[in-house]
Amino acid sequence: MRQARVARAGSPALLADDRTLSGAMLRQLFLGQCLVLALHLAWMPAWLVAIALLTAGYRTLQLRGRLGRAGVVMRLAGVAALCGGLWLHYGTLGQMEAMIGLLLGVYLLKLLETHTRRDGRVVVAIGFVATTVAFLHDQGIPMAAGGLLALAWLVHSLVWLSGGDGRRAWRESAWLLALSAPLMVLLFVSFPRLGPLWNLPQADRASTGLTDEIAPGDIAQLSRSDARAFRARFEGAEPVPAERYWRVYTLSDFDGERWRRATPERLAALLGQPVAEFVGEGRRSPWLGDTPARFEAELLLEPDSRPWRPSLGAPLTTDDSARFLADGTLEGSAPLVSRSLLRMTSTGLAPANPDPAGAAWHAMLPAEGNPRTRELAEHLWREADGEPGAFLAAIMAHFGQAPYRYTLSPPRLTSANRVDEFLFESRAGYCTHYASAMAVLARSMEIPARIVAGFLGGERHPDGHFTVRDYDAHAWVEVWLDGAWQRLDPTAAIAPERIEEGAQAVIDGGEAFLADAPFSPLRLREVGWINRLRLDWERMEYRWQRGVIGYQREAGRALMARLAARLHAFWDRLVGLAPGRGLLGGLLGLAVAGSALVGLAALLRLGWRHHREGQDEARSIRRLQAWLARRGMGPRPGESPSAHLRRLAASAGPAGPALSDCAHQLERLRYAPLGPAERRQRRRQLARRLVEVRRRLRRPAEGGARTPGVAS
Repeated sequence: MRQARVARAGSPALLADDRTLSGAMLRQLFLGQCLVLALHLAWMPAWLVAIALLTAGYRTLQLRGRLGRAGVVMRLAGVAALCGGLWLHYGTLGQMEAMIGLLLGVYLLKLLETHTRRDGRVVVAIGFVATTVAFLHDQGIPMAAGGLLALAWLVHSLVWLSGGDGRRAWRESAWLLALSAPLMVLLFVSFPRLGPLWNLPQADRASTGLTDEIAPGDIAQLSRSDARAFRARFEGAEPVPAERYWRVYTLSDFDGERWRRATPERLAALLGQPVAEFVGEGRRSPWLGDTPARFEAELLLEPDSRPWRPSLGAPLTTDDSARFLADGTLEGSAPLVSRSLLRMTSTGLAPANPDPAGAAWHAMLPAEGNPRTRELAEHLWREADGEPGAFLAAIMAHFGQAPYRYTLSPPRLTSANRVDEFLFESRAGYCTHYASAMAVLARSMEIPARIVAGFLGGERHPDGHFTVRDYDAHAWVEVWLDGAWQRLDPTAAIAPERIEEGAQAVIDGGEAFLADAPFSPLRLREVGWINRLRLDWERMEYRWQRGVIGYQREAGRALMARLAARLHAFWDRLVGLAPGRGLLGGLLGLAVAGSALVGLAALLRLGWRHHREGQDEARSIRRLQAWLARRGMGPRPGESPSAHLRRLAASAGPAGPALSDCAHQLERLRYAPLGPAERRQRRRQLARRLVEVRRRLRRPAEGGARTPGVAS
């Protein structure tokens, strides 16, 4: 009876791990899965939602007694169907997206075999991992906010699974998150950034939308997209609109229809030269010598499976080791798996160095094809009296005459002689049409020429940074003239508004602009208040990416240096206020140091006292167990202190109630949320019970007889 009264007086002890989950707890876990899945849905197959709904529906029917537990066969069939679906969707299970999909699918299917609180904790643990993995997709503000919401829900689920009601679990979860926030900030500021400990196969995703080969009309497709390629901020002078030529790569191999990029390895094999003749690695270009830098920019690059890096003209230096190609292309040492900052200087002009591939390579044309274009080149060459500069100017003037027009919706070219078809039949094209035609005309007269693919322009934001998007993609020509590569852009002759104002200023074919982005806010840029909201959001998002996601070790050191400098300046001002700076300054320093030591000692003493208070009841119980073990009543292997005392209480006679109360008080002191007054009261009660146990068990032992019924 006394044991029953004691059990009713106290709140229930922690629930065992094997206790069955309630419907409310399963609903909590399912909602957590929905929050985590929502973080991935923009990048993952939509049919994962069906897996979540089917799993939740099955568990609902099972709880209502209409279905039995999911057996091993059903669970294995679910995993097999998941793997098959991912294989059909991605064509492989070895890429990062497929691996993430497998993790999410297993996370959702785990609910089929979640019946106990221990199973629930496993589901929450997988949820934490899946939430972290979501930042492999994106690290912007919406993802951070969604991740924080999912994290709070999972922490609440974990606290609820440990016992108690949902409302109190929310208070404890908020307290845990508030306590962890300062540590998170401290680790963010001070902990060095480590490289990945593993490499995941990446999908072939490209942020620029450009490929290493183009044909007339290819880049026109990019005008349909508003996807962001990169963002840039300049230190010092900014380029005027006519100077914003962001080169990405050059194309010098022409087969009569398409222009292709010739890699250094391919050129070395074709021309019989070492690869080192075409590429140099380091932080400074080995090709341009002491060429002065005109522009210093910081680029915030989007993830890209290819190593190319844009540069405003020929690249000179970078803050990280890179590959500087002789043709003016800049490549990173590895593809970008996440957004990254790159600081660089550049000339703003075409490369001045000769290409090791030689003039013959850059003047090469197929033996046959485009005969009318060749005839036009000869005609213009004769009119220019064989002077290369006048010949190139004549080509530009020819494009500027009617009926040539610049359009975002060029007609499709289908013949084998596509340059002829463009120049003499359609006479309507995009930048690639005009660039390809000009390069072929120049090469027809053995003038070295190549096409450069990249971006032209970029939207300047009020805070000074530029955003370059897919629709800014552009192609132009570089020709070798007067001992250097010269930039020639035929688009400037046919559509100067494209150079000054961007692709959105082109009227002809304007219906194709942003055709693949029907809900883009850029469509409403003429509406003042909507455009201001868009610019404000993009500014905030840029600062987030640059300041939080782009936070590097150097930035951390700079922050610590600034804090140290301010503390030093404050100390100097403080000492300067005291007369007799030498003596009084020293005394003031000793006083501050002494105060700091006293404060540290007080904190250590307080922490030690809290530690001792938390260990007092455990130490007392361990002493009691050792005392009982010496009398043949020790604990069994793997038996907890509470279970040990309760087992002895059943056959300890007069000492039984005291042993049961000791176990109860220990559990309350270790696990229950008690106030200071109640905690002190229970410790006194435990101390009295410990004395009572020893007294009642010692008396029979001193008389030479063991307490009846007590088993060892």
